Amino acid sequence: MKLLSIGIQDFETLRKSNRVYVDKTDLIFKLMNDTGVYFLSRPRRFGKSLLLSTMEMLALGRKDLFKDLWIEDKWDWEKKYPVIRISMLDINYEKLGLEKALKNILTKICNQYEIKIEIDAVKDIFKQILKEVHAKHGKIVLLIDEYDKPIIDFLEEKHIETATENQAIMKNFYSCLKDNGHFIHTLLITGISKFPRVSIFSELNHLTDLTLHPNYVNLLGYTQDELEKYFDEHLDFYLTKHNKETKQSLLDKIRLWYNGFSWDGENRVYNPFSILNFFDTNQFDNYWFVSGTPTFLLKLMFEKKNYEFENVSFNVNSNNIYDIHKLELIPILFQTGYLTITEVKEIRDNKKQFKLNYPNKEVRDSFYDFIINSICFTDGADKQFVNRLADGFIENNLDEVEEVIDEMFKDVPHDFYVKQEVVLHCLLHIVFTYVGLQIQSEVHTQKGRLDAVVETKSHVYIFEFKINKTVNEAIKQIRQKEYGLKYAKTKKQLIGIGANYSTKKRCFDKWKRIDELAPVASYIVDTMGKNANVFPNVPVSLTQVVAERGAFREVVETLHATSLQDDYFGVQVCGGGGWSECGG
Repeated sequence: MKLLSIGIQDFETLRKSNRVYVDKTDLIFKLMNDTGVYFLSRPRRFGKSLLLSTMEMLALGRKDLFKDLWIEDKWDWEKKYPVIRISMLDINYEKLGLEKALKNILTKICNQYEIKIEIDAVKDIFKQILKEVHAKHGKIVLLIDEYDKPIIDFLEEKHIETATENQAIMKNFYSCLKDNGHFIHTLLITGISKFPRVSIFSELNHLTDLTLHPNYVNLLGYTQDELEKYFDEHLDFYLTKHNKETKQSLLDKIRLWYNGFSWDGENRVYNPFSILNFFDTNQFDNYWFVSGTPTFLLKLMFEKKNYEFENVSFNVNSNNIYDIHKLELIPILFQTGYLTITEVKEIRDNKKQFKLNYPNKEVRDSFYDFIINSICFTDGADKQFVNRLADGFIENNLDEVEEVIDEMFKDVPHDFYVKQEVVLHCLLHIVFTYVGLQIQSEVHTQKGRLDAVVETKSHVYIFEFKINKTVNEAIKQIRQKEYGLKYAKTKKQLIGIGANYSTKKRCFDKWKRIDELAPVASYIVDTMGKNANVFPNVPVSLTQVVAERGAFREVVETLHATSLQDDYFGVQVCGGGGWSECGG
C-alpha cells in the first residue's frame, strides 16, 4: 500500500518516496505545451504548491519523476526551461517586512543563476533576473505561489495599514512583468483572491484566469473516480478495520463529509488535505477547517450582520476584483473555500449568477462551530450544549432549552452587542441549525413575518424575540399576527414562545410561553369528519378550548378555511364569513 503524502508539497520528494500521487499531468500538459500567462484561485490546503512543484520538475525535464504518469510519453523531454519559483509561504515577511523578504528571495535566485546585482530596488532586481536568465537559458517558466498571502494575513482592521503597504510593494514588484513578458514561456500565479492595485490583473496582457475555466475545474482536488482509483487500497484497509461497513456505504459517507467543492456547479471534488488525513487516521473528523481559519472572516460577518450562508446567490463575471477596504463577504467565503458553487445561471453578457452553499458536512459543521465558539463560548465551549438543547426540544423540556440559550448568550463578548433583531435571529438560527434542529427563520405569514419556527416530531415551536422591550409584547405579536394559522392543519402541538433580550444585562431577561394554540389545530384536524366525543382530551365545544381573543380568532379562521358546517363543533362561525363577520 502506497504511503500518503500528508504535508508533502514537493513533487520530487513525493515521487521518490513512492507515495500516492493523483495524476493531473494531462491538464498540466495543456498549460505548459504552449506559451501562456495564467492565474488560479483555490482555497488553502488544496494542492497549489504541489502543482507548481510538478510544473517545475516538468520544465526542468525530470523525466525520471514522471514514470507511469499520463504525460510520460506525451512531453518533449528535449525541451527544458529555466524555472524561477517564488513562494510567499516561506519568505518571513511578517518579521522582515515584505520589501526585505522579497529582496532576500531575489538574492537567492541571483545566486542560483550566478547573476551579479548592484541595484537595490526589488523591481529592478526582478527585471534584471528575468533579462539575464532568458539571455543565458532561454524562455522562463515563472511560478508564483500564494501571491496574495502578504495581503490576506493582514486583513483584520487593526492590521489593514500593513495590508495596504504590502499591496503597494507588490504593485511595484510585479509591474516589471508587463514589459518583460517576452522572456516568459509559462507564468502561473496562484492565490486565493483577486486584489486590485498589485499590477497582475491590470497590466499583464492576455492573462487567463483558470479559476472558473471549464477545462480546469478539476485541476486541483480529487474527483470521485480519482478517489476510488488512487485510494483503493486505503479504502480496503479501512473496511478490514470496520467489517460491518460496506464499500458503498463508506464511499457515501466520505462523499458526505469531504466532497462537494465545485467551480462550475457540476464537477465536484474532494479536498486533498481532508482525504489524506482521513485515510491516515481512519476517522471521520474535521481536518481542513482546523488547519487555519482567518479571524478577519468573523469580523467581516459581525460587520455585515450576516451569518446565514446556505443557498445564497451572488452575481459574478470573470473580471471580479475585490478591494481590501470594501471586502464583500459572500465572494470571500467562496474564494476561501467555505462556500462552493451548487448552480450557475447565465444572466447576460459576461455575467453569471452563482448559487452557493457549504460544500460538505465537515465545512458546514465546523463553520457553525467556529462562529458559536467565537461568539457564545469565548472561554471554552460547553461540549454538552448540543445534546442538552436537542434533548430539550425533543422532550418538550422548554426550561432546559431556555437555560441553555441563556448560558450561551451570557458569554457574548463586549465588542459584539446584540443590538439588532436581525443579528439575534442569525445567531439563534446558527445555533439551532448546528444542533441539528429543523428550523426556519423569518417565516412569512398572512399577517406578518415570524422570527423562527422549530419543528420536532411532536411539536411546532413559534418564536418571537424582542430586544429591550418586554416579553408580553412578543406574546402579543404572536397572538395578534395569528402566527399559528400557518400551522393550523398540523397534527403537532403548537407552542408560542416569546423572549426579550436585554443589551444592558447582555442576556435574555425573561421568557414566556403560550400553549393555547396547541389543542386548536389538533382539535380541528383530528376531529375533521369525526365525532369530537371520540377524543376525550379535546373539549366538545371550541368555546371551551379557549376564550382568549387571539386564539379564538385563529379557530374561527381555521374553521372557515376548512369549509366545515358552521355548527360542526358546537359553535356558530359567524354565518360562515370568518372573523370579519364576527366584528373582529
